[in-house]
Amino acid sequence: MIKRFSVKKILKYTILLLIVFLFYLFPDKQNVDINEEVFNEKSDISHDIYLMDKNGYISKTSIAINSTNKLELIEELIEILVIDGKYEDKIPNGFSPILPVDTRLIDKKIENDIAILNFNSDFLDTKQEYEEKILESVIYTVTSIDGINKVKINIDGKILDKLPKTGKYIDEILSRDFGINKQYDINHLEDISKVTIYYVNKNNNDETYYIPVTKYINSSDEKIKIIVDELASKISYESNLMSYLNYNAKLLDYSFDENELDLNFNEYLFDSSQNKKVLEEVIYSISYSIMDSYEVSKVNFYVNNKEI
Repeated sequence: MIKRFSVKKILKYTILLLIVFLFYLFPDKQNVDINEEVFNEKSDISHDIYLMDKNGYISKTSIAINSTNKLELIEELIEILVIDGKYEDKIPNGFSPILPVDTRLIDKKIENDIAILNFNSDFLDTKQEYEEKILESVIYTVTSIDGINKVKINIDGKILDKLPKTGKYIDEILSRDFGINKQYDINHLEDISKVTIYYVNKNNNDETYYIPVTKYINSSDEKIKIIVDELASKISYESNLMSYLNYNAKLLDYSFDENELDLNFNEYLFDSSQNKKVLEEVIYSISYSIMDSYEVSKVNFYVNNKEI
């Protein structure tokens, strides 16, 4: 009896193993297809883009994108910058594209850290006051892609080295050194500093975004000091350019460590003496401004030599 039961048990498990083996050899086709769809499905991710806000500033905001390949991403971002483009529904409330309606990106390639873009002749078919804004939008948007630091613009295969409306000559290879939303506060021709500072504003949905402004001022100070002093200043030439940094905040000292920058402030960096927290807008305004001025990838904040 025991022997017969054992034989039956062995036979039962042998059949089960055979069935499992057959499933392994001939998997269900539908399951394979479902798994492929899951792994191949693209999910939206966000990426920086520089669009025009309601006050006419080229501003840093973010949009949902589908592309992960760099060349495809360039094409998608440029298309979003085109007025009445096919991605118009992606543009956040309160912002607008700036490239003329019929602008087309004919060709694109990347050489080292340079994106070479070939547009049709409609690229600068705009009013004179928008010529530089178009370049600012394209330069800052494309250089927000990892590994791309410069842009070379061709029009119908010919290098763009002069703006057609203003007649202004520009470099053949452009970087963020070109500036953005430029402001000039110069009293004399000595000790002229150029620094880009990120201010804060809110869109129609009360969401925070950042406005970079390249300032030309008379100063011999280090750029980091200029950035902090400007953001902490109570004086604002434009009501649309806000800073949440307390005007009593002082940069006590700073130091570079490879590609990082340590900033040591007094206690007025905090939002208040009670909660001992630093506003997100303060962190980002300072960090974005520094990263446009120095080759650093990280900014560390300290208050009276204690990291926060």
